[in-house]
Amino acid sequence: MIATADLAADTDADSPGCILPPRPYPGLRPFAASEWPVFFGRERMTDEVLARLIRHRMLFVHGDSGCGKSSLLRAGVFARLTQGAPGQRWRTAAALPGTTPLWNLAKAFADLTGEADDDGCVLAWRRALNAGIHAADALRPRFAGTDNAPCCLLIDQFEELFEHARSQGPEEAILLTRVLIGLHEQPIPGLHLAMTMRSEYLGACARFEGFAEMVNAVQYLLPRIEHEDMIRAICEPALLYDGTVSRELAERMIADVGGSQDQLPLIQHGLMRLYQRTERDPAGRWRLGVTDFPAAGGLAGLLSAHADEVMAQVQAVAGTPPRLVEDLFRALSEINAEGHAIRRRQRLDQLALMSGTSVDRMRKAIDAFRADGVSFLGPHGEHALSDGAAVDVGHEALLRCWQALADPRDGWLIREFRNSLVWRALLVQADSFERNPDNVLAPATTDERERWLKRRNPAWAERYGGGWDRVQALIAASIHARDQARANEAEALRRSARAGLMRRALTITGMLVVALITALLYAFSEIQESRIQHASVDATRSRNIELENLITSLRTRNESLGAELAATLNALEEAKAAVVHQTGSTVDTRGWTAQITTAQNKLQQPAATPAPIASSSLAPRLYVHIAEEGQRTNARALERMLEQLRIGERTLVVPGIELVKEFPSQAQLRCFSPPECERLAPVVLAEINRQLASPQVELRDLSNRYGKTATRDGHLELWFPAGPIQLRIP
Repeated sequence: MIATADLAADTDADSPGCILPPRPYPGLRPFAASEWPVFFGRERMTDEVLARLIRHRMLFVHGDSGCGKSSLLRAGVFARLTQGAPGQRWRTAAALPGTTPLWNLAKAFADLTGEADDDGCVLAWRRALNAGIHAADALRPRFAGTDNAPCCLLIDQFEELFEHARSQGPEEAILLTRVLIGLHEQPIPGLHLAMTMRSEYLGACARFEGFAEMVNAVQYLLPRIEHEDMIRAICEPALLYDGTVSRELAERMIADVGGSQDQLPLIQHGLMRLYQRTERDPAGRWRLGVTDFPAAGGLAGLLSAHADEVMAQVQAVAGTPPRLVEDLFRALSEINAEGHAIRRRQRLDQLALMSGTSVDRMRKAIDAFRADGVSFLGPHGEHALSDGAAVDVGHEALLRCWQALADPRDGWLIREFRNSLVWRALLVQADSFERNPDNVLAPATTDERERWLKRRNPAWAERYGGGWDRVQALIAASIHARDQARANEAEALRRSARAGLMRRALTITGMLVVALITALLYAFSEIQESRIQHASVDATRSRNIELENLITSLRTRNESLGAELAATLNALEEAKAAVVHQTGSTVDTRGWTAQITTAQNKLQQPAATPAPIASSSLAPRLYVHIAEEGQRTNARALERMLEQLRIGERTLVVPGIELVKEFPSQAQLRCFSPPECERLAPVVLAEINRQLASPQVELRDLSNRYGKTATRDGHLELWFPAGPIQLRIP
């Protein structure tokens, strides 16, 4: 980091030679030494620190972040030293540990002696520091050539030394603490050392041998600024610029920040923004009142909105990458082991590498955020930044208040922290992959990490332990394994699809076969049924023919008997006439006459014709069909039982039992007309099943098929399948 020499200043802010800063309030950054004229409210602290520094030659000032440590040393102590008694001119310089703590300290020592621009001299100072605890002996000769003016060297933000030890190793931190211990034990005449550090790092001092003891001897905990001093710090600078800040506004600002550790920087930034916006009257005067206080978001919201405004200006420049500002601030900040957001100083060229953009484009973005009146980034000032210039966040209050950075769920800080966890997990997986090439990422994880790595680069990876090539090898192997797995999966799906098609084809074929078999069985059943029905019709037709033949035979016989009766009658008539003729007298022939008359009457009567088979006056008939000859005995017994069944005024007739070749698979009582299926058949069926133990007989309604045919009324058929016929034992 850089070391800076402070300029001498005049003795009074009201003196004619006093040069006022461009504005009464510096904003978010600490006060510079040249801004001492507007540094109000901390005079008592300045006196106390200065007295301790002169007395002990070394002072360790610590306090919370944002409590004004750097401002107190630069605009308070340094300004007071450079305004010392006439003829006594103090030399002052400041250093930040940064990424090269010992080199930066050597450069600050060289600055005290006016040799900062000579790299050879800086190198000599750096070599002297290698003496460690004996550095006083090595440094003392280098001060011998000066004008013996008293010197004060400030090591600001000393906590950076501990962060450097954590990330880069403890070697430089150990050597630097040994140098400070040596200078405390053997002070160099005229040399005064001041350090500022956040109080939360006090415990880290004990990690280095003897350093905690030294800190205990020279530490100074910066007290909280009192309320009235805070009012002065807010109101009095305005008076030097023809303006006023009302006490009501000052009270409102103090109440808004409350006990926040960012109290001073938030108030200074808010005052700067309100001053930039205020309007002046014709006389050039201005005033800030409580009505000027931001209604929404307070001072923290004002800071966040200002940062958003600058970011929008940067992004509006043509050709600016859409995430340049995000990448910039993610590189300049981090979350430490205690979970606090802290600054992370980086070289400009390194920032460009990490963001994947050019140095010139990154320089323009940084210039916008470090411009006068903004001061979100440092180094402050209008000088051009070299490629190797160190860039830092102006104050950690920005990290805590800018919503884009600080949002606890989706802010840049937490997202960068998650990215660091992802990278470290990839390094662990890369170790496993190097031991066993089969230990690759899962396909879903590979997809995600492949997309994620497109926004990363080797420079970014170095921040979290490097290993870019190792992770790339892991990702390449994972992509190959993923593609192979997906190809295998696609092939398996194709095979599964083909197998599915085959199964569906077989299923459909099977269903068709089953349907065909069912249709064939149904057709066979229908044919069988038709055959049985035809056999039944043929049997009925045969019986009708037999009856017709019987009727014809009876009719012929009747005619023959009539002829015989006629011949007999003629013979009787002739006999009667002969008797009368022979006797010549009347004979009582009344008996003969009656017989002859009766015979004549019978001859005159037509032969009786049997009633038609289908006559409704006949009793219902049940025709029994058996499948096996062995069933006949029990069928005959059933026949006798059924002939006793009366249906209305008629008795059921069972003409006989017929052995058939075609028979159903189940015992059936068949009916052939709707009326008989509704009324007659159920009665007969109930009686049959009452007499039978097995088989169980079911009703088969064939009225839809034979209802319109000339089937005899009361015609029923009982069909038995193969198997035993068992009667119930009474």
